[in-house]
Amino acid sequence: MSSVSGSESKKYDLIALGETMLALAPPPGESLQHARVLQVDHAGAESNTCVGLARLGFRVAWVSRLGSDAAGDRIVDAMRREGVDLQWARRDEVRPTGMMLKDPAAGVRYYRSGSAASALAPEDLEGVPVAEARAVLVTGVTALIGPQPHAAGLALLTRASGLRIVDPNLRPGLWGSDRRAELVLPFVERCDLLLAGAQELAELMGEARDAEALARRASQRGPREVVVRDTATIGALTVDGGWCEREIRRGDAVDPIGAGDAFNAGYIAVRLRGGSIDAALDAGARCGAAVTAALSDTAGFPRNL
Repeated sequence: MSSVSGSESKKYDLIALGETMLALAPPPGESLQHARVLQVDHAGAESNTCVGLARLGFRVAWVSRLGSDAAGDRIVDAMRREGVDLQWARRDEVRPTGMMLKDPAAGVRYYRSGSAASALAPEDLEGVPVAEARAVLVTGVTALIGPQPHAAGLALLTRASGLRIVDPNLRPGLWGSDRRAELVLPFVERCDLLLAGAQELAELMGEARDAEALARRASQRGPREVVVRDTATIGALTVDGGWCEREIRRGDAVDPIGAGDAFNAGYIAVRLRGGSIDAALDAGARCGAAVTAALSDTAGFPRNL
């Protein structure tokens, strides 16, 4: 197992653990079945947020496994150009890089079973300065792609001394999807900042009358700050128990995939800079909207707020 060389050890604003995949999509307005060409990109919840934060000038590192294949090479080149530190992104000589196909007619199909990232393990955190980082990030996808990635996610949150951030990111069709509440709740209980969609939070916490009630219920499980993304609103429960909420307007989206990750990056950026929750919600909404305007999970992400 080799690693991707990067910059010297330093104090990071954020260290993220998770997978990324090669992403293939037809041009706008075309189907996967009939398109003569496909756009090649990369996508992954944690890596998308890393790219967003790097564009905004933060020092970020991404811990993962990629196959020793052309798909992995392409992802390494792309993320390195974005300024993401990859010295703890290891290359697997046996397992391939995962892949996703975006089809407007049928949705997204993932090919990640047996991928390099599905073998992520606590050992992959050896030498990673987790305790010195200002923040760490892991999502429920990492909890659900395999038992070893699940253990690695728990290890990341346990070793961190800075802000611990979790997005439940519940997904079907994964190793642990049939037990996703059971597997993701331990991540929620170990985090300080929870960034969640309203539907997935209701699945984890039980139905509630509104987003604020969901956030308050979630806060009883451990998080000090809870952000809830809903279809028409975004809201946040503050450390002192206050509730801030914004209405959002969704324009025509070229590709809505990745909007939540972009929102997370904008929100985290403002909070790491000491900004208010109100300002963080606004920044997250702008970043999420910007990403949906392009056929890519990260191409539309802004370089300033």
